[in-house]
This record gives sequence, C-alpha cells and structure tokens, in this order.
Amino acid sequence: MNEIKSIMILGLGAVGTVVASKLADAGYEVDILCDRKRAERYKKNNFIINEKKYRFNYITKEECTIKPDLVIIATKHYSLREAIVGLENIVGEDTIVMSLLNGIDSEEIISEVIGEESIVYSFIYQTDATKVKNTTKFASSGIIALGERAGEKSGSIMKIAELFDSADIKYDIKDDILKAMWWKYMVNIGLNQVSAVLRAPYGVFLRNDEIWSLAKRAMLEAKDVAKRKEIFIDEDSDAQVYTMLKNLHPEGKTSMFQDVEAKRKTEVEMLSGQLCRMGEDEGIETPVNKVLYEQLKAVESMY
Repeated sequence: MNEIKSIMILGLGAVGTVVASKLADAGYEVDILCDRKRAERYKKNNFIINEKKYRFNYITKEECTIKPDLVIIATKHYSLREAIVGLENIVGEDTIVMSLLNGIDSEEIISEVIGEESIVYSFIYQTDATKVKNTTKFASSGIIALGERAGEKSGSIMKIAELFDSADIKYDIKDDILKAMWWKYMVNIGLNQVSAVLRAPYGVFLRNDEIWSLAKRAMLEAKDVAKRKEIFIDEDSDAQVYTMLKNLHPEGKTSMFQDVEAKRKTEVEMLSGQLCRMGEDEGIETPVNKVLYEQLKAVESMY
C-alpha cells in the first residue's frame, strides 16, 4: 500500500488552514489549489495560524502538472460547484478525494465531476477554529470522521489513517458514514444557525437554557426528516452535542457566526433552506427552521 505523499487542499477558510498547518508541521509539503488572484494575495500575506507564520505552495489548476495522492476540499458549500470545475484534469487514477464541507451532499456534487471511485466520505467536527483575514486561531483542531459509503475499511481509508497518525490529526473511522454525516448536519442546523442569528459563541449554549432549547428544537426537525429517509440518528444525540460543546472554547464561534460578523454570504440555503425543502417533500413540518431561514436571509440582506 503506497503512502500519501503529495497533498492538495482546495479552500483555505478556518478548516482548510487548520488542516494545512497540521500537515505542514508534520513535514508535508502542502499545495494549495486556488485561482491566480488568490495565489497572489496568499503569497503576499501568507497565513498566521496559532501565532505561527505559514508559507504554503500556492498553485492554480492550469499550473498543476502532477496527480496528487490526496485532495482535501474545504470550500464553502455554496462555492463548491465553481471551485471544482476542471478538477477531473487534476485527479489521477490513484488520487483520493475527501470533502470536509458542511452538509450532506458535497460528495454527490463532487462525483458529478470526477466520478465516485476516488471519493472517501468525510467531515470535520469538534473544531473551534476562528479565521479573520489571514489569521486563524484554534484550541481544538477537531476530529475528521471518514468512511466508505458501503461501510468497508478500504485501502484509501487506511492510507488516510496512516497520514493522519503521522500528522497528529484526530480521526474517527465510521461504520455508517451517512448516519454520521446526518448527525453533523443536525448539529449545524442547530448550533450554526442559532449562533449566527443570536451572535452566540459556544459557551452561551451551555449557560443559557432558552438558547440551548431553541437549538434542540431545530435539531429535532432535522432528526425527523432523517428518520423519514430511513437514517436513524441516536436518541441521545442531544447529550452528544452538549458534551461536544463542553470540549470547545467557550468564546469560539461557529463558521456561520463568523460569516455574519464578516458580512459574508452564509450557508443558510444548504442548512435550513435544504432541510425545509426536504421536509416539504417528506411531509414533515419544520417551523423552527423556517423562522431561522427567514431571519438569516434578513440578516444577509442588511449587509
């Protein structure tokens, strides 16, 4: 089994910078796939991650001449389709592709461009990374969940595990990755949206019963839609999320909270927007998420 040596990352937000820094600290040369405008800006400013300066190798799709062993995609969901245009010319026969995006359909979108054979299903959770311009800070680098759609532990999974072990990246190989992805989607439905509407860092959910109750009601609607699709999230999922919150920095902020503060477009369409549409299709009421959707669209309209 050949080890992973050449790594490309597409997307340098909070998650992308955390993963890139961990790999770089372990001695791996990390290529950042981006457009020419971003490459020039990144080269000029570089990145400060937990107070350490990082100079990655920035490369455009047109300049790419190798077939990497691993491509990690960490863009925003709403920019995914545009970001992966031309990716089929970069991915080789033995390239592994994994997506760390929020949501439940990024792998499906990526497979439309490169096929399903190269993709390992994955997502990241329990990270409190906050990024402002070219500076990222985090106390928890998070855990990357990964697995094959059919549940087996393939050679690709074991290669990634070996890489992550060497780079001190925490990971969790899931027997049912689709169920796990829906759990993360449920978490984002509750925490990301409520935190963005109320400007609430992680610690507020532990201190304020009303805010935690609102998040739980939003998450329950996601569980109900998942159940209708025969994906059964654990009954104690609320307790799991509450325990996760205790492991995050109390002043840490969800990615959607950071987007609203920076007056950036949010992923509300992928969260409550998509959930409400699925709820309508399945005959499931989603009143809390409908209100959150309207509130977040109103917030965006006032930028």
